[in-house]
Amino acid sequence: MKDIPTTCVAAVYSEIEPKPQLKDIEKFMRDHGAEPVLDFSSEDLESKVESIIRELRNVLKDSLLESDMEMFLNSVMSLILVVPEDKINRPILNFSEAIVNANLPEKYGPIKIRVLTNLIYVIPEHANTDKYRILMDLIKCARNHRCINAVSVGISQVKIWVKEWKVSNEQVQELYRNMHEAYAAIGDSTNALQLLLELLGTYTKETASKARTDAFKCIINSINDPNVFIMDHLLLLEPIKVLEGENIHKLLNIFVLGRLQDYLEFYSKQKSFIESSGIKHERNLTKMRLLTFLQTAESQKELTFDAIEKEMQIPSDDIESFIIEAVRTKMIRCKIDHLARKVIIDSTAQRSFTKQHWISLKEKLESWKSNLTMINNNLHTLLNARAVPT
Repeated sequence: MKDIPTTCVAAVYSEIEPKPQLKDIEKFMRDHGAEPVLDFSSEDLESKVESIIRELRNVLKDSLLESDMEMFLNSVMSLILVVPEDKINRPILNFSEAIVNANLPEKYGPIKIRVLTNLIYVIPEHANTDKYRILMDLIKCARNHRCINAVSVGISQVKIWVKEWKVSNEQVQELYRNMHEAYAAIGDSTNALQLLLELLGTYTKETASKARTDAFKCIINSINDPNVFIMDHLLLLEPIKVLEGENIHKLLNIFVLGRLQDYLEFYSKQKSFIESSGIKHERNLTKMRLLTFLQTAESQKELTFDAIEKEMQIPSDDIESFIIEAVRTKMIRCKIDHLARKVIIDSTAQRSFTKQHWISLKEKLESWKSNLTMINNNLHTLLNARAVPT
């Protein structure tokens, strides 16, 4: 850090005495446009720290080098940690708020993220501090600076934290919604959709109506995502059930169970709805052709080019490229017999798992269990027979 002694360039924890560190921080702040008023005649460290935090807005500017800013913030953090645990809550939360509110360009986002992540980890275990609020500040920084990928903790760790911190369900929902927005801000549709699913999963039948907007968005994002083909799990979510009877729910059902012709009939009646919902008709056609092909292949081992041309409504010249794209989705394995003008199906993913599929799976598992029991009994009989002396 420029113009600041080595004693003040502690990473997170500082082993020096607070008074010289205070003087070093004060000098650095004055050199960079702030006017902290520190009363060194008083032993009240909390008041001194609060005065530093209040002036951070005058230091955290883009005229400060990123490396200097990070070292400075870590030095302030190390000073905060010297405050007695029974008084540390307010300065920590004010420090976190000052960082998230600092009006800085996007390139400073990772610095904010690292400092706030450190802050969560170094807060004394027994301090009565609202770590959830710091985590929210961290996610807001990631959203505002479009740098969620700089966050070193994932959804698994977040779930552990909110459980340890006894965070309310409403706070979890706020957190997941902000995480979704942070991923959406950088165009990460996969993680953005995952956070929407996590969010909708926090609602019960009684509270589901509060998530109508999120449920609508989840369906739209699932349909729009070129890598999402299996959507039957959405129908089990309570906020999705609230939308039953509405056009968006009907559209979802088509993508779960319907065929290309079903979509075309829906589109002919609801063209304005499709065009106003943020989804593209041409992309819908592409996905529905693949889903229809997948569903047809579930029950047939061979498909002729003529059948594919008719069912998928594509020109014969485009059939080969269509099959190649289908294989690339990894939803189906097949090979083309050009001479016989047909496609031979090796295996397909299950497009939807209905009650009948569960019944069939149950019957197969019970059959396997019965066969394994019989084999086990036969082996025991054979071993016992060998053990009998002749």
